[in-house]
Amino acid sequence: MKTKLFIILLTQLITIPIFAQTQPKDSKYALETDILWPLFPGATRTHFTARLWQKGHLRGDIYAGINIDFARNRETEGRFADYSLATGYRQYFWKGLHAEFSQTTGIGVLQNHVTTGKTYNSFDWLVSGYVGYKFEFAKKKYYLLPQFGIARVIYKSNPWPIYEDNTLTKEVGESAFMLGSLRLGINF
Repeated sequence: MKTKLFIILLTQLITIPIFAQTQPKDSKYALETDILWPLFPGATRTHFTARLWQKGHLRGDIYAGINIDFARNRETEGRFADYSLATGYRQYFWKGLHAEFSQTTGIGVLQNHVTTGKTYNSFDWLVSGYVGYKFEFAKKKYYLLPQFGIARVIYKSNPWPIYEDNTLTKEVGESAFMLGSLRLGINF
């Protein structure tokens, strides 16, 4: 199903007239979804965005949405899944160049821990920061938003042991990690 949805979105993009020369519509709202995450790392992320303010090229957008990490095995933990709500703020500096801060809160589920065999249900809070550029096309109706960032879980109500490597000898806990994003959006 994930592959079918990706192919449908890609097919629709190919049929869009990219080099249209008419006056762009000034959109205040958008819906975006990450088209990279279903492939790697195996998650989905969809946001509703709204322009909060704008003065020239400076602009601030807010967003809210959902993130789902599909259940998958983690070598140094167990079988992990996450279901969370996301909120964020995106600050545009010049045209599509922006920085973004977001946070997700939700339920993290780890089954069959690699050393304890236990299941852990936890309320998790993750914060992240991104930099990227928004490329608009088809009369500014659609956009692609490649981003690069860093994230870290800052709170876990029911933490479980996390190990440095698959030898399972050195416990390290949560640490910051780098991530990428490629969001496809539609303005309305």
